Amino acid sequence: MPALKKKVLIITYYFPPSGGAGVQRTLRFLNNLSQLGWESVILTVRNGDYPTIDNSLIKKVPPQTSIYRTFIPEPYSLYRKFTGRKIGEAIDLSTLSIDEQGTVSLKEKIAIFLRTWLFIPDARIGWFPFAFFKGLRVIRKEKIDLVFSTGPPNTVHIIAGALKFVTGKKWVADFRDPWFKYLVPKRNSIIPLKIDSALNKLVLNHADSLTWVCEGIKKETEKTSGIKIQTKNFIITNGFNELDFENLPSNSSNKFILTYVGSLFVRYDLTCFIRAIENIYSKHTNFREDLEMVFYGTVDSDVEMKFRNSEFHQNIRFMGYQNHKQTLTNMVSSTLLLLYIIDSPQGKNIPTSKLFEYIGAKRPILALAPQDSEAARIINKTKSGIIIQPDDSITIEKEVLFLYQQWSRSKQLVLDYDTNAIKQFEIKNLTKRMVDVWDANLD
Repeated sequence: MPALKKKVLIITYYFPPSGGAGVQRTLRFLNNLSQLGWESVILTVRNGDYPTIDNSLIKKVPPQTSIYRTFIPEPYSLYRKFTGRKIGEAIDLSTLSIDEQGTVSLKEKIAIFLRTWLFIPDARIGWFPFAFFKGLRVIRKEKIDLVFSTGPPNTVHIIAGALKFVTGKKWVADFRDPWFKYLVPKRNSIIPLKIDSALNKLVLNHADSLTWVCEGIKKETEKTSGIKIQTKNFIITNGFNELDFENLPSNSSNKFILTYVGSLFVRYDLTCFIRAIENIYSKHTNFREDLEMVFYGTVDSDVEMKFRNSEFHQNIRFMGYQNHKQTLTNMVSSTLLLLYIIDSPQGKNIPTSKLFEYIGAKRPILALAPQDSEAARIINKTKSGIIIQPDDSITIEKEVLFLYQQWSRSKQLVLDYDTNAIKQFEIKNLTKRMVDVWDANLD
């Protein structure tokens, strides 16, 4: 008689039909848990205000997964109407633009005041009562063994902590970002900051285990919380599902395709990159004919305008958000995959999740990143691309031209990847590491 599977209640805001990076970590774990002795039960929202919708991801949820959805009062639709922003516009992106540009209208000031004082730890705190009482019923009905919360938003950890307090179930808190993210307005008022900090410390002190997608998030959390986290914590990176890349059509092309996937925020300074491409473009006729630069994802209007004003603007396409399968197809059909990492403590220490799918696509990565960044370390370890300082236009020009000339000889670029190093980022291996953490909590 086969052993009964243990059950985990996964509390997550981002779940299909949500698209984007936030949903991928949970979704990839789900597809590997059953073979490792765990049955997953999902607690999520029914009416989430997602920046992107990707209905194709629903098919990736294992059919045996029990899913419980609850209502959440979403304030961002009111925020958009009040401030005159577009329907569906990513709020973090827009508020970041405000912070960087320093142009804040009266309505924006009121909205930021409300976010600072009422939405603690974040704007999803209104989900708490709905998720908490549903979670209590689910734990009893499904005979849950362990609670796993994955954030952002940080509200999921508050929900999980309350469920642990009432039921006594073991709880693992998973951090995909620092508690105080750098893509949201800062809390400049002392009272809400103290409340938010206290909630952060409660999570760190009362979760039975903590998991982090990288060391940088752990260190950032230690810095902001003042807590030295020495036990019960584990680094389990993001990764890629090798099965996602099987049987993808690789669109053949005679173009030198340079692809960027993901969001481009206003603080991303691509001036030196644009200058380098313009220099190659002006000197080499063949490059002008062969270049195709494609952006998939949300691009800040100011960043888009810089590219549209460049000398190679006719070689650029802005495609917006694509579903996950199409995005992967675009990756494997590219000549080069462009990555940009901000030269700041947060940017350097926290690699973007798309880096791992770039690696899984096995197309050369052109990383505009600090040499001492975590992304650079991973790329060097896997031998999956080249790293150039973002503000070094001379080296960018030299390396892109070299890669183009290499491509011109055979219409392809080949790298000598380190296969063993890449394997550690395959999701089946990462899921095994996560399950080891869960199992240890039940022993």
